[in-house]
Formats: sequence, C-alpha cells, structure tokens
Amino acid sequence: MTLPTISTAFDFVCYGCGLEEPAGGALACPRCGEPRSLRSLATAAASLFRQAPASMWHYRQFLPIVDARNVVSLSEGATRLVDVPRLAAGLGARQLMLKNEMQNPSGSFKDRQVSVGISHARELGKDTVAVVSSGNVAAATAAYAARAGMRAILFMHGQAGAGKMAQAAAYGATVIRVDSPSPSVVFDLCIEACARWGWYHLSTAGMYEPYNVEGAKTIAYELFQQYQGELPEWIVAPVGGGGLLGGIWRGFLDLQRLGLVNWIPRLCGVQAAGCAPLKQAMDEDTPFLETLRHPWPNPKTVAGGIADDILFDGHTVLPAIRQTEGAAIAVSDEAIIAGVHRLAREEGLLCELTSGVVIAALEQLPVGPEERVCCILTGNGIKDLQHPALKPAETPLIPASIEALAEIMKGLL
Repeated sequence: MTLPTISTAFDFVCYGCGLEEPAGGALACPRCGEPRSLRSLATAAASLFRQAPASMWHYRQFLPIVDARNVVSLSEGATRLVDVPRLAAGLGARQLMLKNEMQNPSGSFKDRQVSVGISHARELGKDTVAVVSSGNVAAATAAYAARAGMRAILFMHGQAGAGKMAQAAAYGATVIRVDSPSPSVVFDLCIEACARWGWYHLSTAGMYEPYNVEGAKTIAYELFQQYQGELPEWIVAPVGGGGLLGGIWRGFLDLQRLGLVNWIPRLCGVQAAGCAPLKQAMDEDTPFLETLRHPWPNPKTVAGGIADDILFDGHTVLPAIRQTEGAAIAVSDEAIIAGVHRLAREEGLLCELTSGVVIAALEQLPVGPEERVCCILTGNGIKDLQHPALKPAETPLIPASIEALAEIMKGLL
C-alpha cells in the first residue's frame, strides 16, 4: 500500500519584526535576532476544519512532516470540550468550557508536540532523542520513543515531580536527574550533549527547535470545530515557556489566513507567583530578547510543570497576548491547590497542579457577563498525587461493624 505524502508548505516568520523568508537556514532572524517560527502555507477545504477529527493528524497537511510513514502517533488529540456551568456561574461568565488535554495518551497536551517532534527526528534518521523536562515532556517523549523504537534520554531538573519521573521511567527511557533548579541551565547541558553524541533535541522549546512545538496548533483547529466556528471571547492556558499558548495563537492565525475566522479570542497566560517571567514581561512591556537576559531567580512553586525561569517560547507567547489584547495573570500556590480541589470536587475532573492555575486565575480574569471562556486543562492530576500539596488527610481504619461505622459517621451525617 502506498501511503500519502504530507504537505510541507512552510516558511519562516519572525513575529518580532515581521520578516518572512523561505524555511531553512539559521533559526535566528537576520534582521532583529529573535527566533523565527514555522508558518504553514498549506490550503485546505473549509470542510476539513468542520469535521470532528479522529486524532490531531486529521490536520496533517498543516504539520511539517514530509512522508506519512515517518509519523509516530498514539492517536493524540481530538480531546473533549467539557461544559462546567457551576464554575461559570461563580465566574460570572455566560459560559465556561474546559479543553480536556488530560485525555491524551500519556496524560498531557505535550503528546501533540512530541508526536510532531519525534516524527521529525525519525525523518532526519535519528535513533536517540533527548529532552529537558519537569515531567510531562519526559513522559510523552518516553512513550513516543518506545512507540518509535528509539532511545530517549530525559534530563529532569529540580522542578520535576516524582510521579512524572516514575511514569517516564516506566516506558523504558533513561532518566537523569540534574541538580539544578534552573531549567535554562539544564537546557544548556542537554544541547551540549546532543551536539556531542548526535542526539535529536526534542525539548518543546521553539527558540531551539521550531518543529517540536507545531502540534499545539491543532488545539486551535479543534476548538474551531468544537465551537462550530463561534469561538469564545477568552482562552486561558498555563504558561511555562509559552509554547502552548503561542501555538494556539499560531493555529488561529492559520484559520484567519484561510478566511475561516476574522478575529482571534483574547488569550490569557497564567503562571505561578513564584515563577512569573511572563507576567513580569507583560507588566514591564519587555521585548523578548531582553527577557532572556534576566532569568527568574530561584523558581519556587508547587506547579513545577510551569516553573521555567525564562520564556523559551516568548517570541510567540508575548505577541499572542499583546496582539489579542489578552492578559497575563500570576496566582499563589495556595490558590493553585484550591483550584485543583475545586475542579475535582465540583466537576469531577482531577487535573495536575499546573492546570490548577487556570481555575485559580478565573477570579482575576476581566470577563464580562455575556462573554464565554475556554480553559486548557494541560495534564492529568494522577501524575501529581505523590506531591505533598495533594496528600490526602489520613483515612480512618475501622473494624467491620456498624457500630464502628456509626461512630465515624457522627460528624458527617
């Protein structure tokens, strides 16, 4: 059977100065020095975006893989949009929906990015991939490397959670803990190792490797289909390096280029107060390259998945928020933990601590009573159950008697 060839109609665009050039060559923009991003030039019938996808590869002509035989997939994407009216009532919005990325194969949206990145690595003939991660990228990389028959080397920095490390190791990857709280320092080590041993750098940081972040665009395509073209006024997402929200924005730019939308929702990026370089950059109107000169000192938060000391995808997330007149919000660890518990107890959805930031941020979101909001739930809370912040109260142990049960139930009935 002959497999179809996937379109690779892409160019490079710099969102810092607007320079557009054919894809290839140096990643840094020759005019302003910012990292450049891939931009799809593909076309498709509008019906493609109105059909419910079976996976994110439904949009394969908008993803930069030349030959379909190189695609490494576990049927990622096509995640549910969940209506949460009780949370909406508390917010004061007309509607609140949650894009449930917990449904991806390894339990987070990172599966979308890693699927594209590892497919590109296979296309380049690589047999080993390496990543820097606090957990979700490591788990996704380990799973997709196993699927591809490739070796995975995972550099876990000081923000990595024990549950996520255990998940990554279960897929057979090599897990290496690096004694540093700074993700940017560990990135330097990973990049040096890739250069020495010829590994493919699969970390989802567009400033280093633009292919690896392309999968996040498909969330925008799916939202267009799920909202039947009537997009919400706000989209809220956690931000660590910024690749998720920057990717969603670029997906909407694709839809705008195709004439399917004439406006883009306001985008809100949420960080933990203990590591908030996005919030700082937005408040101070700092250019992207300048943000790199001032890493966040001593990142400290329960939401380790977004404790990035620099904006690895600031070249897309900053213009995403600025051009959509969006917002950047920082929330306390106490609010994050409360957000996780509230979502679980009111709506039956257990998200990771990183996702808890979007629930915590709702009180600060400048939303009107007739506006609709969509929050991105980035990862499954099962990954974080070993975290001390989510440790449950001690459960009672009783003999099998109704009298003992009655004693316990006195304060509950």
